[in-house]
Amino acid sequence: MSLEVKNLTKIFPKLLFKKKSFKAVDNLSFQIKEGEVYALLGPNGAGKTTTIKMIAGLVNPTSGNIMLDGHELNNQNKAYKSLSAVLEGTRNVYWRLTPVENLYYFANLRGIPSHKIKDKVEPLLAFLEIDAKKENQSQHLSRGMLQKLALAVALITEPKILLLDEPTLGLDVKSGRIIKDLIIELAKKQNKSVLLTTHQMDLVQNVADRVGIIRDGKIVKEGSLNDLSAVFHNFIYILKVVGDFSIPQKWMDSYGAKKIQNQDNTTELEINCEDNKDVYEILSFLREHNTEIISFSKVVDDLEEVFLRVLEAGSES
Repeated sequence: MSLEVKNLTKIFPKLLFKKKSFKAVDNLSFQIKEGEVYALLGPNGAGKTTTIKMIAGLVNPTSGNIMLDGHELNNQNKAYKSLSAVLEGTRNVYWRLTPVENLYYFANLRGIPSHKIKDKVEPLLAFLEIDAKKENQSQHLSRGMLQKLALAVALITEPKILLLDEPTLGLDVKSGRIIKDLIIELAKKQNKSVLLTTHQMDLVQNVADRVGIIRDGKIVKEGSLNDLSAVFHNFIYILKVVGDFSIPQKWMDSYGAKKIQNQDNTTELEINCEDNKDVYEILSFLREHNTEIISFSKVVDDLEEVFLRVLEAGSES
């Protein structure tokens, strides 16, 4: 099932102690295909959680449309049964109920018969490693355990679209890896559509098909990590050659090159190339000087670097 957000806007009205209204989400549009993981990244206050709450039906949009498989979603629409959400910083479960009771309660709310729930509960709790606490009241669980229970509650209803707001927050490394593997399986093997928000860039790099970077309620850049890197037309290469290579300063300056190290009869340089033409010119220069190349490799920007550069570019415009 696909999810499309079209021109979504949320303006919170002026309150008693606030001088003016606040536009949390501003004409936001994006689409998530079936079986795709879409990561919505942005600084705190950018509008990520408000967007998820509007899609989940917890906050009414001021304007705009939310579409599931091309059909508009509204509060009376049964299509909401296709959605499940895990929200950061909120009580996603009832604290006086045990994990098992929470799963039965929320599944029954969606109209799933108890006999069908029974076969799902134990495997789900075991996979998320909360089965040892299944009879404890949820209020006595750790934050990490509560986060995993919230995810179990979201999955017990077998949603076609999963909204995950900081799903690994408060989890240890092992639990975070479980969630990462689960997201991949849900999208690629079960063909679920996943909207993910997180500040953990390594998680996004491992699971996301596309990324939307949001700032002040607007998407400022969107695409795959490679697409976002290419926007800047600026690529770093590491060049390693044999010998103590003496390079004219003019050449170094023209390519923003700098020596990283010079040892073991090798010279290593970091070179800034704007396009493929620069790469060919550098290789031609080295051939003309009979330089033996050991390696010449491109340094791919990690997502954190791309994210910061996009935000910086947005603040300068």
